[in-house]
Amino acid sequence: MKDRIIIIGGLGYVGSNLYTYLTEKKYKVQIVDNHLYKEIHPIHPYINVDIRNKEDLDKLIKPEDIVVNLAAVVGDPACLVDTQLAISINCVGMRNISEICKKNSNFLIHISTCSIYGSEPNRTLKEENEGFPIDFYGQTKYTQERLARELCISNSCILRLGTVYGLSPRMRYDLVINSFIAGAVTDKAIQVFGGEQMRPFVHIQDVARAIEHVIEKKLKGVYNVSGESISLSDIGRLISEATGCALKTVTDITDKRSYVVDSTKIQQTGYRYTHNISHALNEITSSATIHDKDNHIYSNLRLMQNLKTSNLLKQSTLKLYPGGVAVDDRGVLSFSNEFTFFGVKRFYQVENFSTSTIRAFHGHAKEGKYVYVAKGSAIVAAVYLDDFKKPSLKNEVNRYVLSDKKPQVLYIPPGHANGFRPLEEGTRIIFFSTSSLEDSKGDDYRFPPDYWGSWVWEIENR
Repeated sequence: MKDRIIIIGGLGYVGSNLYTYLTEKKYKVQIVDNHLYKEIHPIHPYINVDIRNKEDLDKLIKPEDIVVNLAAVVGDPACLVDTQLAISINCVGMRNISEICKKNSNFLIHISTCSIYGSEPNRTLKEENEGFPIDFYGQTKYTQERLARELCISNSCILRLGTVYGLSPRMRYDLVINSFIAGAVTDKAIQVFGGEQMRPFVHIQDVARAIEHVIEKKLKGVYNVSGESISLSDIGRLISEATGCALKTVTDITDKRSYVVDSTKIQQTGYRYTHNISHALNEITSSATIHDKDNHIYSNLRLMQNLKTSNLLKQSTLKLYPGGVAVDDRGVLSFSNEFTFFGVKRFYQVENFSTSTIRAFHGHAKEGKYVYVAKGSAIVAAVYLDDFKKPSLKNEVNRYVLSDKKPQVLYIPPGHANGFRPLEEGTRIIFFSTSSLEDSKGDDYRFPPDYWGSWVWEIENR
């Protein structure tokens, strides 16, 4: 009788392909996933549970024979967008999984990464060489491995994957080989950054086969599943020659990881790699998704950026970020250090010809704004809109006096209208918006300056 398998994080790039592979092999498989990226429409059935919810997770894992853990915020750029979220999922979530598997005696197959080796260009790395991860993502995966080994050392298997490539139901075009192939076909050009960096690469079908191999052979311990180690330049040349596209090398690089990985340990157990870059070329070239490769749903970084922006825009309260002024013999520095312009898509600067001119209330249902007075001072008013066509006259109007003498940034969340009146000649106000101009056009509600009373703009004599 086939083992009962649960894939945690099974809606992702590797997991969605693994589910297809194992179900075709007649395993009884179910997916557990928190569906972190809502823009992705899952094609496989799944149970929506977050691995940070230990009680609910325990109920699902207990009756299963094998737990395949793929749950993580994947990739260094995506992790750096929200490091706290990455730590809570990758590390806290992994502790929950490991403790549950230990308690219930589930066999844990944890999917790790060769990124934990960091940059070791002068030696071939084997499983006993734990290395030292040089990126944040690699550090979280290293922590995951420690948790798995400390809590499930006698009943687990850890697979350290090279950079995965190939076609998947949940496709990614932010992975090196997939990106090169897509660029070669649609843009007729490949851009290689650096090029001499050596990296291990493994086809996604070989990953699925390796996991099946672990299940069938009951393998325990740590195994590299790294395919072949090859330089980025050689990959670029191979794809360029196969497609006839142009090849450009850029010497300025930020990702300096370079390492060669030995995967003979798993091969000594009878496992063989069957897929290479030529297979990926054929399957990706024939895929409909390649012509939409720049869509944000194919990039973990852009998905994470959208998620963080979405969470930001869910904030319903106005917020004033403090700033200050520093003066020395060189001049004056105005600053505000306690915020980030995350999700900003455009900015515009406004300067009225007269201090008597009032910019009337302008509201948005989906758009958020940051307001900064770069020069002079102004009354900035913001009010919550309980109805976008006819808001209540009783809604509270929040008045702020912003000035370049005391730099501050005002955040106005979606669902509010705002307006301003300059208090000094030459006042300049900069608005940073979370919506593109095109999106903003369909999300526009305007009200007269005295809709909530003329007192809003009056200067109090005292």
